[in-house]
Amino acid sequence: MANLKQSVREMFASNIQEGEIGSVKLNLWLAQITGVPIIGLKEESFWVKTFILMYGIFTTAVVTFIYTGFEIYDLVLNWSDLDSLTQNTCLSLTHIAGALKAINLIARLPDLQKVLQQLKYVTKTYIKSEKQLKAFLDGELENKLVLSIYMGLVGFTGCLGMVMLYVNPEAVAGKIFPYRVVLPAWMPQQLQLLYMGLSVIVFAIQIIAVDYLNVTIINQIRFQLNVLNLAFDDLMVEIQPNSAGQDAGSLVLYKYDPMERLKSIIEHHGLLRELRQDTEDIFSQPILWQFMTSVIIFAMTGFQATVRTGGSSAAVLIYAYCGCIFCELFVYCWFGNEVFEQSKTLATSGFNSSWYLFDRRYRTSLLIFLTNAQRPFIFTAGGFMGLSLPSFAGILSKSYSYIALLRQIYGD
Repeated sequence: MANLKQSVREMFASNIQEGEIGSVKLNLWLAQITGVPIIGLKEESFWVKTFILMYGIFTTAVVTFIYTGFEIYDLVLNWSDLDSLTQNTCLSLTHIAGALKAINLIARLPDLQKVLQQLKYVTKTYIKSEKQLKAFLDGELENKLVLSIYMGLVGFTGCLGMVMLYVNPEAVAGKIFPYRVVLPAWMPQQLQLLYMGLSVIVFAIQIIAVDYLNVTIINQIRFQLNVLNLAFDDLMVEIQPNSAGQDAGSLVLYKYDPMERLKSIIEHHGLLRELRQDTEDIFSQPILWQFMTSVIIFAMTGFQATVRTGGSSAAVLIYAYCGCIFCELFVYCWFGNEVFEQSKTLATSGFNSSWYLFDRRYRTSLLIFLTNAQRPFIFTAGGFMGLSLPSFAGILSKSYSYIALLRQIYGD
């Protein structure tokens, strides 16, 4: 286990001195190799940028937009068939939401670049103690592990679908989930199978890369809030008794000048608030699209899972796909909830410092900080719904209601 953790740490390793964040580099690498044309977020040569841009434009056009168009065409053709409609809607809504998120990401690249530069700055500026460094590296390990597990689940589902596609193409290709699509008749069958299989896998990993870039930034803010909490440890002072062994006339020992340390904490807190707002501004609308479509997708996949025979390969694929959607929403809500909970501890950490030993100027500044720290960090879906565990439970509850409705209609 220790060797595994060390291997994950070394994969796209972070460099605190330079402000390089390994999980962000891993996320950007994943986005670029799957064809999301984002450049300028890390140092790259002109020719590398040109290749990534051309490769990304081609892949996004062929996989993200053209294939989704073929799916929508199939949706229109089978509008009156509830079974076919629900199968197609599962993928079509996911892909439409994914395309919108990719467009948003590309359109907001300058804003995203600003956010990543801010993260780089706070990482190399405010991580000073060993405790803070450990908290940051542990968080980075968590970020990489969750992304790897999430990508593995989606990759397994995509590979399972491709196996089904090639083993029984007549019964799968264009007929059952996740390959409900109408392709041009002039395309040879082998090319159609390859296009279906690769498009579903590549688009799924593109969606992971775009989603998890948001989650990575949210989680980085959580790590920084933890670093901010730990900064108050430097303001927990030790008292050295005088030569007579009495407290009177004792010396107060501390590593940093209290006022300078508090000033650094206040600046750090202000930058994190700005980071939260910028991140919210870039990603909140796409998250709202995802949450709205996910209610329908959960209902559709749940309905398909109930009407399929338990041992069929189609049912297994439906369950796996439902697990992917579950993870997509859960990571948003879990880490958004963690940021909220972490931010609520700032005021307590500030009050637990040895403020009573410092001068009036320090106490006044701390009081202002404590007042500001009462406002928690909250990420939302378009301002309508907080990213929290209760929100996630609410989506599942609404989806179950729609599943029951679809079952009733299908039974009739």
